[in-house]
Amino acid sequence: MNLPRFVSVDVGAPLLSGRTSLAAGTLAITAGGADIWESRDEFHFAHAPIAGGFEFTARFDSLTMADVYTKAGLMVRASLEADAAHVFFFAFGDNQPRNHNNGGIEFQSRVEDGGTCQASYPPSPLPAEPDFPVEFPLVWLKLSRQGDTFTSQFSPDGVQWKIYGVHRQVLPASVLVGLAVTSHQVEQTVDAVFSQVTLKTE
Repeated sequence: MNLPRFVSVDVGAPLLSGRTSLAAGTLAITAGGADIWESRDEFHFAHAPIAGGFEFTARFDSLTMADVYTKAGLMVRASLEADAAHVFFFAFGDNQPRNHNNGGIEFQSRVEDGGTCQASYPPSPLPAEPDFPVEFPLVWLKLSRQGDTFTSQFSPDGVQWKIYGVHRQVLPASVLVGLAVTSHQVEQTVDAVFSQVTLKTE
């Protein structure tokens, strides 16, 4: 894995502590937390400080579910404050209907500290079969930054990529980039396993 040294931390003081472990080319995160949503987050975050542009990629091998809104993904965050501005490209644990999702993949953002999160969805109407299905471990996500432009991409094989969306948001030049996992059930932890994790900087 082409990674800097990640720091593992709980954000937002979840009731149950999380942890990160790295072994045999896989990165495993156990996480509690109420959610990453609205104006305050609780989750576990394995991250590194990055300045400037980057391309961040990971295969999602598995994600246990405590709730229909259990989620794990690639995050870019302004700080470790619970209400920090961020962008977050992530997977749910399955493809069951949630809001306007086209499969189990979603993109969300909080454009300013203390603001409310907003989700971005592919155009409607939804196809009979999802364009962005969650079929672990055939789930690769990529999030890249060029200036104030964040591009999210999905792949079922790590070779052929499909753009999920292009999002423009002002974040500091130096941000925290990493893997974020939240349970959505404060009294239950979940486990996410990632492999083929790479973080390339400009």
